[in-house]
Amino acid sequence: MPISTARTKPNKMLFFQALIAGAFAIGIIAVFFPNILTTISSSTPNLARLRSHISAQPPAAIKNNPWALMAQIEEYADKAGHLMIFRRAKLDIAHGALRSMSQPPRVVLEFGTYVGMSALGWGAILKEIHGGDGMGVGGAVKEEGCRVYTFEKDAELVRMAREVIELAGLSDIVTVIEGTAGEGVRGLVAEGEIQPGSVDMVFLDHWEKYYLPDLRVCEELGVLRMGSLVVADNTDKPGAPRYLEYVRAGGEDGGVRYETKTYQSVTKRLGAPSAVEISTVVDLGVSRF
Repeated sequence: MPISTARTKPNKMLFFQALIAGAFAIGIIAVFFPNILTTISSSTPNLARLRSHISAQPPAAIKNNPWALMAQIEEYADKAGHLMIFRRAKLDIAHGALRSMSQPPRVVLEFGTYVGMSALGWGAILKEIHGGDGMGVGGAVKEEGCRVYTFEKDAELVRMAREVIELAGLSDIVTVIEGTAGEGVRGLVAEGEIQPGSVDMVFLDHWEKYYLPDLRVCEELGVLRMGSLVVADNTDKPGAPRYLEYVRAGGEDGGVRYETKTYQSVTKRLGAPSAVEISTVVDLGVSRF
């Protein structure tokens, strides 16, 4: 039996009313809660397009060259829209802090791998500090005990990160661990991969609400040492108020104590997060061992 026109017109009207209402709601969210849309769009990047962009580059230009590969990832982010990457301007700030450490860094824990941008940076920096060329080639980095352990829950992002790390020639020192960061750190300690007092830098760049709980896991396990750095991204936008309150108060009485400083990176993107919080361990407190 044919569908009555009289019955379909109200349905069309309802459809257009719903469409208008949805557009209005998105507009309200965009105005009053811009970080929500940013998080939704950037938490699931188009990995196929990123792979295509990387594959389109001359192999000789990016293979075993993490700095060139990072530049291509950032170029893609500029063209294709926002990606939650730790951009070169911020990486340079952390690079300077790592190079200025009195005891050269060897072990880095990264909380939040995403597409592998910052993990490439840590691997390249460790190679540079320990005698390599910072391009995935040369230097007795593995023999020096240099390791980067990075944690990511999303299986697709884990695959993407492992691909770029292998392409950059850093698979010997950078390990991507699938799962939650807290569980990953506990597992590494239980397996003896990480020893007490052996972690030189912790990098926090996952969900901001987990910054403080995951730092407390590191404190509980005793993996930090005097002079260890804790680098936290996006402490201005979307912000990590509980974490900032904790490190700016110096940590906890009787526990690990910190001195902290906020650095502002230079960004071309209007309204983009620019702050990097770098905290230094100045007291290990009461030993838990």
